[in-house]
Amino acid sequence: MADLDALLGIEDKPEEPVQEAKPAGGEATKITISADVLKQLAEAEAARAEKLGSAASSSEVQSRVNDAMERIVEQAKRMAEQGEGKSDGSTLGEEAVRKELDNLLSALGASVKGVDPEDLKRIKEQVFGATTFWVTETRPLAMQSLELGVAVRGNLRGKREVVFKEVCDKVAAMFGDKYVVRLVEDPEAALEELQMGGGSSDGAAPEPRVMFEILPSAAAQPTPTAGWQRAAAAVLLVLTLGSTLQFGLAANIGLLPKETLLWLANPANLNSDLLPPGLETYDPLPFLSSTGNVFLVTLLPQLMHEVAHAVVAGTRGIKIAPSLLIPNSQLGTFGSVTQLKSLVRSRTDLFDFSAAALVAGGATSLALFIAGLVASHGGSAAEPGLLPVPSQLFQGSLLLGSLAKLGLGSEALSNAQVYVSPLLVGGWCGLVTTALNCLPVGNLDGGRAMLSAFGRNALAVSSLLSYVGLGLGLLGSSLALPFGLYVLICQRTAEQYLQDEVSGVSERRRAIAGALIAFAVLTLIPMAPEVADVVAVGSPGNFI
Repeated sequence: MADLDALLGIEDKPEEPVQEAKPAGGEATKITISADVLKQLAEAEAARAEKLGSAASSSEVQSRVNDAMERIVEQAKRMAEQGEGKSDGSTLGEEAVRKELDNLLSALGASVKGVDPEDLKRIKEQVFGATTFWVTETRPLAMQSLELGVAVRGNLRGKREVVFKEVCDKVAAMFGDKYVVRLVEDPEAALEELQMGGGSSDGAAPEPRVMFEILPSAAAQPTPTAGWQRAAAAVLLVLTLGSTLQFGLAANIGLLPKETLLWLANPANLNSDLLPPGLETYDPLPFLSSTGNVFLVTLLPQLMHEVAHAVVAGTRGIKIAPSLLIPNSQLGTFGSVTQLKSLVRSRTDLFDFSAAALVAGGATSLALFIAGLVASHGGSAAEPGLLPVPSQLFQGSLLLGSLAKLGLGSEALSNAQVYVSPLLVGGWCGLVTTALNCLPVGNLDGGRAMLSAFGRNALAVSSLLSYVGLGLGLLGSSLALPFGLYVLICQRTAEQYLQDEVSGVSERRRAIAGALIAFAVLTLIPMAPEVADVVAVGSPGNFI
């Protein structure tokens, strides 16, 4: 018991002479244990548990540790009060202290424990089997956020989707929401087959070898939405409204009198308190009305994008965080960052979640763009409700510039400027924003669609090509640098919270993914001067 005394801080008094009787109420031991030490120990364990993905909160861990330590101290006091001569009582006291120490270790260990060995044994015996998945090996996971899990390797004995559903249902029936089951490709098995020259006899691509991952729910699920994320979403919403309003004002600046524009073009006049010339009798109502129209139609595609995300997430049981809108002065917004706050069950669900938002935003923008082409004047004369834009703008997109030529005519686009409807401006911005988010890179909606339709290897290749296109300015022109930096900082990591990473999507969805990528490339590639000259869009000498 000497080691236990040292642990608890129990100091024995020097032995008294044998002939002197010990007072009945005298102290045989002195127990000193600091409350600060208990608190620090509990807080340290709680912090370690939280870092490792434990579901227990800091207060729960601290409470369990404090209770266990207090019981140990009480048992030690009782042992001291029983006296030195009662060997039976001392033995019982030692056993009681040992029991409480075990409870303490359980309290400390519960916060860092992954898959319980007994639970894993039950899973191997009662969930997996000869008709589902024959287990050949289990090993701890060594991934960044999944270090508490177990990888189960073996041979699949049934249809992949059916076996996965059966395994998930059985684990949920046995343990509730304690564990999460993931289905991933087994890279070692694939390498072994490649080395052995494995493959189908008809030359078709072999089915990927799979393995299961058993993870504690707290380690597998995304972190819940924090208060600062909601605050950041609100701040970014306000900034995006401001950037869109600024864009609306800039788009309508051509409606101001010519002498006012010339006066404002002189930097020396910007600090003047005088009223700019030309505004004495100017009616600002058309300017403000057109600014408001541009503001609304520019935000409409993004609104439909977010609505589509929310609808699909609700129907597929996907939890999402508040969208973080990204303001931009050239388009009003670059889109948004929509984080997942739960596991997505399949690649099909992830594809539908991302593609639905892209299609909703793109279809809304296309409708606005076509309506704007119909309502636009197509000439150089001003008309109420139209705003002048440089014809060079239409050189910024091969696809949209060609559509504008069909709608407005080559003669109109050969002028220095053309009067168009605010609907066309909002549709143009929405289509460009949608095309940027269709790029198959990182965690953009386009990247999620690529991951779902073609897998992680295809996403890695397409991400590299997208970065090259943005870095060289081949995609997005003047938008390439700011959007590329945004992706690198906020969206470069591919989606991780996918429960079934192996089962693919239908051919129809793969075709939609290919169409989205083609739309992005054709929209973001600017017209070369030779092409602009052939189709008579703007001045070919001014290449955007």
